[in-house]
Amino acid sequence: MDRQDKIVILAGVVILLISIMGIVYHEKTYVASEEVKKVSYTVSWKEYSDELVDSGFVGRDGWENGYEIDLPENAYVYQVEVKIDWSDNLNFHGLILPWNWSDKIEASVNINELQFSQSAGGYERIELDVSKDKPKDFQADVESKEELNEILKNMALNKITCNVSLSITPKPIFFDRGNDFTLHIIYHYCIPEVKTT
Repeated sequence: MDRQDKIVILAGVVILLISIMGIVYHEKTYVASEEVKKVSYTVSWKEYSDELVDSGFVGRDGWENGYEIDLPENAYVYQVEVKIDWSDNLNFHGLILPWNWSDKIEASVNINELQFSQSAGGYERIELDVSKDKPKDFQADVESKEELNEILKNMALNKITCNVSLSITPKPIFFDRGNDFTLHIIYHYCIPEVKTT
């Protein structure tokens, strides 16, 4: 192989290397400059309601229980109503004595997730209520459905514990031990519906 052939081969190798470097650089520039396509989603909220019902007996020692509400992944609880129905099993009002000598039940409800703690008392039905603003419909431009799911997951309020405690002030009669009651926990929530726009 003479000197001229070596120069031709060397020139060919140099041209080949320059071409490869140009292709690689162009690919990097193209990928960097190419915009990532985003998908537009519309999120609306469908409302639901459900109820937990329990019954028990409250005496001089009181009564308490915790109720866990566990909803689907992206659900949002926005209102909880607690209702306690009961009536005095020994109601002497107006029978012998002219004054109201009835039992009185005090109820205390605590829901940490909703920053709610309230008490109320009554001679018959007791009602307590907590509500928050419902999430609004919105549009999201995201790169993937997973990114949208992460947004909804951060908005979710799908697990709460409703702690209820009762105490009673019965009539000062030795055989009056307390009263039966029925507890209703009505919770309102919404679940997102996602559509591509």
